[in-house]
Amino acid sequence: MLRVEVEPSGEDFWKLDPIIDLINRGAVGVIPTDTVYSIVCDLSNNESIERLRRLKGIGDSKPLSILCRSLRDIDTYTTGFPRGTNQGQANIFRAVKRAIPGPYTFILPATKQFPKQCIKHGSSTRYAKRRQVGVRIPDDPICQAILQNLDEPLICTSVKYLSEDEWILDPVIIADLYEPLGLDFIVDGGPRIADPSTVVDMMGTNPTIIRQGKGPMLDWMVAKDEEEEETQSMFAFKAA
Repeated sequence: MLRVEVEPSGEDFWKLDPIIDLINRGAVGVIPTDTVYSIVCDLSNNESIERLRRLKGIGDSKPLSILCRSLRDIDTYTTGFPRGTNQGQANIFRAVKRAIPGPYTFILPATKQFPKQCIKHGSSTRYAKRRQVGVRIPDDPICQAILQNLDEPLICTSVKYLSEDEWILDPVIIADLYEPLGLDFIVDGGPRIADPSTVVDMMGTNPTIIRQGKGPMLDWMVAKDEEEEETQSMFAFKAA
């Protein structure tokens, strides 16, 4: 396993060249983001995606997210953010542009360009009827340096202890635990804090926070409970 230590300031990003080469050749490894560490691999390499799933110990029913280089990537692999209409629909796209890069994961409808391998599902899961994907543009210099030197986004999933639902924040511990399982590389950007991204569901009427994390709730977002109350009020009105 290749381990590369990189200064968060960016003064030694030349050290990332071997990492870029490994990713392009199908390697599965760990990189820092602006929240916690992520296991990543090439978006278009099905074999690498299967290896990532085995490393993390997750089944085919769990959808994977992507680390994007820009809004263009998001528009390629998803239907994108609502631009607003003359009928009064909010221009969410403009609001999102002020929030990214940043510690948010946005759940959006996936397009045909997004690999089916990443949205595998069984007929009994809630993903059987809707193709959706979480997208991120992290505000982290190391992560951005890697992404900007690749031809497409990275598939990602957060690094956790194998038997516990808890993030691993120290790259030394990550290396010790995951190297025996076949991890190809790790980019050591120093310890992180236990603060994951804020997950915002864009599939409904309002952008709804389904997991509060590092990203603060913005004025155009609603909490999950608020969304449920609004939905219930709408049904009550229709029934009256």
